[in-house]
Amino acid sequence: MKISNKITEQLGKIISGDQGSAPYLSGPRLVDFYNSCGYDDSYGEGFPTRWIYSTQKIEESNGTDRLKIILEEFVDPRRYGGNEDTLGAIVDSINQLIKYDGYALIKKGFNYKVALLKGSYIDPEAVLKIGHEYVSEQIEKCQEKIALDDFSGAITNARTLCEAVLIHVIESVENVEVNNDGKITNLWSRAKKALKLDLDKSEIPEYVFQILTGLDSIVNGLAGLSNNAGDRHANKFNTKKHHAKVAVNSAMTLCDFVIDIMSLKFK
Repeated sequence: MKISNKITEQLGKIISGDQGSAPYLSGPRLVDFYNSCGYDDSYGEGFPTRWIYSTQKIEESNGTDRLKIILEEFVDPRRYGGNEDTLGAIVDSINQLIKYDGYALIKKGFNYKVALLKGSYIDPEAVLKIGHEYVSEQIEKCQEKIALDDFSGAITNARTLCEAVLIHVIESVENVEVNNDGKITNLWSRAKKALKLDLDKSEIPEYVFQILTGLDSIVNGLAGLSNNAGDRHANKFNTKKHHAKVAVNSAMTLCDFVIDIMSLKFK
């Protein structure tokens, strides 16, 4: 992992607790942290200023896999007692620095990993088999865009993911080729028909009916949001992080549900 020399001091200060939201680390604790990442230092007489020592470790690690280890270890949730607010602020501050070099800390499971950001994020035409693993991969790529403050791009990717999954369902069940007219609501209606998802209120509990009809709201909302806040149309309002997150999370819910239904009904 290689980053610009312009940010090594800032990262060093974040880790030492002299800048940003990270807790203050005393000299001995700072040495313990870097030793846990592969160094073999000791604290004693002549020890430099804490942030200078921390910056030196970042500079020595730059261009090697150890820098990646340092960043991932530093944002291990267990270091902060699972405090998501503190951890989120630290991750955001680091991402604001490393994004210019094409990196981001992305949450995978309970932990954060350094991701290299490059290339196209979603290419539905190139997908041979769509399943839960594919959805998870595309959601991570949406999250990478959110980490880079590309909220409009993340919203567009979320919609494109849904379109890819719905087209896959229709083509697999109906054995036809779908020509996408750009209207995700039309794809959703057709996918529901293919999967026999017409809901009969008399056959299911009211609370289940409400959850399932909520999927219609997700599609309609995603269509409107992507048209007004996505990057393929003129952005009609100031897209925020929470807009992107709700679009991405909703897309994941819809896609996972559709894939589950398809696997159960059409094994």
